[in-house]
Amino acid sequence: MALIVLVAGLLPYDSGKTWFTTGAALAARERGLRVSVFKPVAAHNLWYSPRTVKKSLELGMLVGNDVLLYYEKGLVGDLGVSNPVAIATVPPDPSKYSSIDSYMDDFGDVGRIAVISRVYDCGRGQHTHYVHAENLSKAGRWASRVIGRMLAAFKAEQRSFADLAGYLYSSSAVDNLDLCLKKLERGSEVVFVESFSDAFTPYGALLRSVGLIVLVAPGAVYVYTDVEGLRTAAEEAVRRIGLGGYSSRYVLRLARPVLFLETGLSRKPAPRRAHREFVEKVLMPNLT
Repeated sequence: MALIVLVAGLLPYDSGKTWFTTGAALAARERGLRVSVFKPVAAHNLWYSPRTVKKSLELGMLVGNDVLLYYEKGLVGDLGVSNPVAIATVPPDPSKYSSIDSYMDDFGDVGRIAVISRVYDCGRGQHTHYVHAENLSKAGRWASRVIGRMLAAFKAEQRSFADLAGYLYSSSAVDNLDLCLKKLERGSEVVFVESFSDAFTPYGALLRSVGLIVLVAPGAVYVYTDVEGLRTAAEEAVRRIGLGGYSSRYVLRLARPVLFLETGLSRKPAPRRAHREFVEKVLMPNLT
């Protein structure tokens, strides 16, 4: 049975989850461990990611920055299994809004600017792409041209983002994500699971399988082993304030880490001293 390591971020953006996961996974591989990475739900903005647009067209499937990095580092083999749900957004065109407040409200909500998504069925081994026309209509000319090429290449079907969101919160989606995780476990000793945004976990049921939890902030890493205690804290937070209770800030405010590491600055994601210390002090002892 593989050890599941959940990597969560403290901040909504740029906590450093992907860079820590990459460094730690490569450090574990240096130690001779069989390692894989799972990114259940990934979202990226096409405006800031021209390289992923090109790569997605080459692969014939939507892929984002984080998963592409794992793929290029050899930490991901089957892109569908390692990333069952991918979402692409674009900045809306301000000229299509009657007020700047409406524009800013949309820009800050993934559900209002998502234009393409991909869902992988782990049982059937099948990708399905969707276009969210209600949001595509808000995009500018450049986006319409680029997205038009992608939609044709992916043979995307029309589906509202609200409908997709409903699926993502369903038991069917959880079953599919769990099946993908089980496939990754079969060939691995360690599976790193990267959450999204500042969510403590990408989906609640995952916490039944997790052995270690890592909280990442810029330059800092906190490691937790009391998974049951954190699961209870998450459930209590959700009872009090709804799904927003899954935010890392609510779940981890009272938890005590077993290890604190400073990661420092780095030009590229690679194994460094902090990652190797994590492997030696926490990962290896929890595998024995």
